[in-house]
Amino acid sequence: MIRALLSVALLTALGCGSESKLNVERLPEVQPSLPPVPTLPSPPHPTTYPDSSYSVWGVRARMSQTMDQEISLTGYVVDVYLPPDCDRRLPDCRVLAPHIWVADTRIPPEQVQAQRGKQIMIVGYAENQEQIDEAMEQARRGRYEPPDPESGLLPIPTDFLVGNKLKVTGRFALVSSSGFNSSEGLLEYRSHQTLENVAPPPDPRRR
Repeated sequence: MIRALLSVALLTALGCGSESKLNVERLPEVQPSLPPVPTLPSPPHPTTYPDSSYSVWGVRARMSQTMDQEISLTGYVVDVYLPPDCDRRLPDCRVLAPHIWVADTRIPPEQVQAQRGKQIMIVGYAENQEQIDEAMEQARRGRYEPPDPESGLLPIPTDFLVGNKLKVTGRFALVSSSGFNSSEGLLEYRSHQTLENVAPPPDPRRR
């Protein structure tokens, strides 16, 4: 037993006195393989114009700031709703209040329906098409007189025609007071300026 303990002590002493050599192997440098930094596309239109009005794209891009606020929006009339020529006493004759669609660029007529997502609906400027037809006829004869501002009534627009460029002011909302709704937002009309009047007035005999 004593001999075994002496042997262990001797081996321990020898081990402490000897130098241990470690071979450190250097690993090759890792070259990370990362995809190239993507190039973000430029916005399709300015968010706002120099006069502080929004583009159609911009008013939606800033929806957290513009929703339920009165804003001005600049764009081109690309479509105008006209009520169907049907017997309104019939249940399948559905007639809506007047409204138009405005986009950031002029859109060819054959592409208007396919590009509804790039357009915003303007509502609330007239109760029915008869009001617009009467105002247009009076304007054509030079007899249209807008209502007294103190009456609270809005003048009926007579130049909401396809191709015209407008600056429209109104409340941006999901639902209008007249019941129109859009998940992407619509504009409830308050006033407007016509920036480019290029569309010929409609033929009064069209109806």
